[in-house]
Amino acid sequence: MKINLTDFQRDHAFYGNIDIVATIKSFNLQAIRERYLKSQKNVSGRSGSVERRKVDKGGIVSMSLENGALKLNEEFRGIPEPRGIDLKKKTFSFSAEKEVYILWPNGEKQTISNPWFSYIHTVELNRNITKLLVSSSGFDMILEYDLDSKKQSAEWLAWENGFDKAVDPNSGKPFRLTRNSELKNEDGYKVIDDPENQVLPTAMRSAFINSVSYCEDEKNVLATFFHEGAVFKINLSNGQSQKLLSGMKKPHGGREIPSGFMATSTATGEVFLRIDGSDRKIDFTKLPGKPDFLSDAEWLQNTIYLDENFITIDSNRTSFVIFNLNEEKFDVIPFDDNWAVQDLVSGTLSDAQKEFIQTISQEST
Repeated sequence: MKINLTDFQRDHAFYGNIDIVATIKSFNLQAIRERYLKSQKNVSGRSGSVERRKVDKGGIVSMSLENGALKLNEEFRGIPEPRGIDLKKKTFSFSAEKEVYILWPNGEKQTISNPWFSYIHTVELNRNITKLLVSSSGFDMILEYDLDSKKQSAEWLAWENGFDKAVDPNSGKPFRLTRNSELKNEDGYKVIDDPENQVLPTAMRSAFINSVSYCEDEKNVLATFFHEGAVFKINLSNGQSQKLLSGMKKPHGGREIPSGFMATSTATGEVFLRIDGSDRKIDFTKLPGKPDFLSDAEWLQNTIYLDENFITIDSNRTSFVIFNLNEEKFDVIPFDDNWAVQDLVSGTLSDAQKEFIQTISQEST
């Protein structure tokens, strides 16, 4: 069932006051739009970069949403492409290109790095703050870490689990991805066996797993495959996968919600929901507010669920869109036109966490 968001009543009061922290992967949204529009000409039909580009400097921003307006609290700039972000039980985690940071409210901190970290898109803490889930999108890999032992506890590589087929964006010729160095001289293979010195641009990835989130049992995860337009349920113990949601275009943010799960169909301007076995598509395309040059292009970066409300990052309208299905209400709250907002969480940061983020910001400047 398709639901047009504009059929809901616009209202500034139904969500109260929401404190959020967001990752801004770049403060130059226009440059990102230009790269994306150019990539639509890729022969392979897969959008995204075809070569290594310079890492952008972004930041972390804390703010509050209330009565139809955004109140900026603090802004930390100069962090290399922060994307992944999570905040649970006052413990904050975020990624900065190839590193992940975990900041406890008491000032304790932990840094995780791995040669296979590349273009990290999401990080997620489990409910007891004992494990951390990472989507290393640059290499189609999911990793899990035990925070007590400070060791990797699980790994799932798409190429070794039936998702190794990629396409050359310039020629349209298919090839297979592998990290098996014995296949270096075999036709039709691209070997990635030196991850610290090799790069796999977006359009050349097989799956482009841009988000991964724990299921309720924490034995399975939901992974969003950008190129395939689908969400898969993956068992990290045996590697088995099951497609749960499909038919999306360039999706992000597959995750469980009460009585179901959701994902954002980024390029069609829809939020896909499956609740109690019933499918719904929340359609944003009739919302006003896009620049004329974007025409009918849509880009909903991600959506989170919070206390029966959904908050969507609408990049083409540079706004946070809040909606509630039960009350049939929505609101649109603009943010800075230069912000390329990647992800967000609800909550606030401690002084110790802010101090550390400021240090990272200064070191990267």
